[in-house]
Amino acid sequence: MGRICVLLILVTWGCNAGLPEEQRKALREEMENREVKRVSEHEIFRKALEMGKAVATEIGDTLTPGVMQKHNVEIKIVGLADTLGLSETELKVLKAYLYAPEPGELEDNIQKEGDKHLIYSKPILNAAADSLRELVFIRMLKKDVVLSL
Repeated sequence: MGRICVLLILVTWGCNAGLPEEQRKALREEMENREVKRVSEHEIFRKALEMGKAVATEIGDTLTPGVMQKHNVEIKIVGLADTLGLSETELKVLKAYLYAPEPGELEDNIQKEGDKHLIYSKPILNAAADSLRELVFIRMLKKDVVLSL
């Protein structure tokens, strides 16, 4: 009876001796993802700018809820007189774009909003590229940006 128990234990142990290669690889990747990394504000802002540009390119002139869900962002396309529903940071950015001396030289921008959000802004110029037509605001979670690094 004792030999049968020992034999059963050895057979069971032999069948479950290790994880398959796929599971080991997945486990290794998960451990690397959970490793604590130190990133600078510069790296976070650079990555947020890159992510914002990608989302802005994807939406083009049409805003769809699917894009916001896909990227986990909030997107607003506002005209120059549309101040209703804008946060304090978005209002400051809008005013800064309005007072720019050369509208043709306006560039996209990243601003920090509190500790949890980053706001990407992109100016949309008129056809002649001599005046600002509207702004695209993309609010993203700072956590998502850091995790994408």
